[in-house]
This record gives sequence, structure tokens and C-alpha cells, in this order.
Amino acid sequence: MAGEVGHVVYAQRVLKYLDMEVAGQAFWTGTLLPDIRHYGIVSGKQTHPEHVALQTLAGDNDFETGMRVHAWVDAVRNAFFEGENIKEELPWHPFVPHALKLLEDEILYDSFAHWKMVTDVLSTVHEEELNFVADRELLEKWHVELTKYLRRKPDDVSRFELSVAIGLSENSAQELNSVVKRLADHGEASFLVERFLRHLELLLR
Repeated sequence: MAGEVGHVVYAQRVLKYLDMEVAGQAFWTGTLLPDIRHYGIVSGKQTHPEHVALQTLAGDNDFETGMRVHAWVDAVRNAFFEGENIKEELPWHPFVPHALKLLEDEILYDSFAHWKMVTDVLSTVHEEELNFVADRELLEKWHVELTKYLRRKPDDVSRFELSVAIGLSENSAQELNSVVKRLADHGEASFLVERFLRHLELLLR
């Protein structure tokens, strides 16, 4: 599954494919809501529609389209990285899958120019979100944590803060940062991220 920066960057690519199908800011909220599952109050199945295809990305409204795009990106990314045999290509550590998402976020951040627009969208809880998570305070907390993470290029501090916010211990969050650095130094992880972005763009042609 992609990280939060990755989902925004990939969703922008998908928007170009959808063209006029999306008009409102609720798209971005729908794109970012699904990973509130990290708080353990909803399951991934509830927030990730199944069997979404390229031809069925558009939902009944912009929010639903955002959620469908999120689910499609996760499925495409999972299939790609499984095909790349990352367990053999990258240094072993149980945190590697999650660390790879965070490194991916850092690599992709500068390829999107409208982070303030996204964080402005997160200043409001949309009514559609309450259909999935009835706890408004928890939704507001998720928005605040996302805003803190997305407002600048990811680094050790913002990764640590987000990791702790979603339930990791401080020791685990520090270890996660060390694995991100190990992947960055290894080099192959960065090539994998670049190859996936090209793969996604080819699918959207």
C-alpha cells in the first residue's frame, strides 16, 4: 500500500486520466481517508473498495472517486512490488514494507506542487467521511496528523511523529527511521519507486 504523500501524487496522475470526472475538493479527502484504518476503528475492507478497475475509477461523487482511486493505486502498487521480488532485492527487516512507503513519500514529495491546497482541504471534515467513521473528533485528529505530515517534505521528525500518532512505540518509530535510511543508502529502493511511477503512468496512457 502506498503512503500518504504517494497517494496524493499518484491521485494527481489519475486525475489527468479521469479528466472532467472530478471537480471538487472532496476527491482529496476521499483519497486520504482510507488509511484512518491505522487507528484500528475501521477495517481496510470498509475503506478500500474491492475489485476497482481502471475503467471503474469514477464513483457517484468526488469523495467516492477519491476512495476508489486510493484502492486502485494500492492494488496496482501491491501487484507491482510483488512482481519485483522486493524481499530479495532489499535488505531484510520486518519494517521494510512500511519503511519503503515512507521513503517513497520522501522521494515523491517534490513532484507535487499543491500541498497547501491539500492541507487546506483537510481543515474541514466532510460529511461523507462520517458515513465511514462516526467519531468526528477522531476524524479531526486524523486530519491534523495528515496536515502536519504533508505540509513539508518528510524527514525523520515528521515520520517519527506520524508513526507514533498511529500507534507505534517511540522505539519502533526510531527503528523505522533507521530502516528508511538503510533503504535510501541501498539505492535499489529508490529505483523501485521510480519504476513504479513510470509503470503507473504507462497504465494511465
